[in-house]
Amino acid sequence: MLKILRFQKKSEEDVLNEAGGIITEELEELNRGTQFCYTATEIAKTYGMSGSDLNSFLKDWDVIFKKDGAYQLTKKYRGLGLATHRYSVRFTCDGKQKLKASLVWTEEGRRFIKDLIRG
Repeated sequence: MLKILRFQKKSEEDVLNEAGGIITEELEELNRGTQFCYTATEIAKTYGMSGSDLNSFLKDWDVIFKKDGAYQLTKKYRGLGLATHRYSVRFTCDGKQKLKASLVWTEEGRRFIKDLIRG
């Protein structure tokens, strides 16, 4: 309720700026702890692969699967500290905001992938 009251008697630009600040704060909170994680592309470059090649490899090994447009760990690998999700805000063609989740790998996950690739 307080956030709604803060928007009263403000210009549209002020409201948009304040909303942007709130979204930024929420994203920072959601992404806390992901700053030292690696994307599939960052890991893949180490092996001369693309991010999509690495994701295909991990899918073939039943490590990850795609659901609702985002990769997730399979049940077998959840809870092991291998990966987490990093969130960003995207806009649809009609201007609506959507929260997008991207799988990112921890240092432990990076080592796991290295061992999996090297056999």
